[in-house]
Amino acid sequence: MKNSGRNDGQLSLDMLIGLTIFMLSFIFIAQYIPSIFVVERGDIALYPLAYRTASILAEDAGYWTNGTANGTDWENHYSEDVKIRAGLAVKPNVLSIDKIEALQKYYDTAGYEAVRAALGLYDPHETFDYNISLQLFRSNSSHPIYAMNDSQPLLLIGKPVPNYGDVVRYERIIAYDNATKIATISSKVDTPSTRTFTFDVTPPVTAFVIIIESRNVNTTNSTPWMKVWLNSNLIIDVRGDDETIGAFDITDEINSAGATQVKVRVHNVRGYVVMTNVGEYIGGRIGAKLVVCVW
Repeated sequence: MKNSGRNDGQLSLDMLIGLTIFMLSFIFIAQYIPSIFVVERGDIALYPLAYRTASILAEDAGYWTNGTANGTDWENHYSEDVKIRAGLAVKPNVLSIDKIEALQKYYDTAGYEAVRAALGLYDPHETFDYNISLQLFRSNSSHPIYAMNDSQPLLLIGKPVPNYGDVVRYERIIAYDNATKIATISSKVDTPSTRTFTFDVTPPVTAFVIIIESRNVNTTNSTPWMKVWLNSNLIIDVRGDDETIGAFDITDEINSAGATQVKVRVHNVRGYVVMTNVGEYIGGRIGAKLVVCVW
């Protein structure tokens, strides 16, 4: 019987210790569980929102309606009494210069709230702030380098991006449908004989490209050739179809040499020259980054 008493006492002590541990664990878990399931705006709401906004801008042509008529050419109707969905694409990841310029003008005239509605950056419970821009490929969040049209960013709308809090940044690589529309230099290089073209430049430039598309149709039997000088230094000397027909990106050469004059002498070619600061030449097109920040 004495042994049974000692066992009962030990059992009661074990139960008390176990109950204490259970209660402490329960209190800890009860305090911790809400933080597991609380909706973190930055992680749950903002990433899909930034992705959706970037996708609409980069993949969709947009839409407008006045209740009776509608279409995708919202860039021609945004100043009217219509509802619009802003999209910039002529096809996925190829943006219309006309639509880009229209979005910037719409922001400048209609204001922040109107563009927020056109982008769908709200729900019944809250609204979201935004900053949307076109930037060069080497740009980053700490040092943004904007695609420039003359002395102004081609697209820069929204509030300044805060340095604190939940901010989500999403980027899309895009190309322009026709960068020659806003090029600093856009010139045909088209001659059946021999001709010299001279271009004044102010480095740094983001893209200077010579595109030779074919022989000139008027003199198909004459061998094409091209020579290019930066200031007085010859940097390109090509002859024949295989060497002459193609794209010649001399952006780095201009910037590294600090060249202020480009001279292009060609014979029996058809092509053009583009110099622009709206993007960089990659993969046969002038491109940039569409950067969407929401918070």
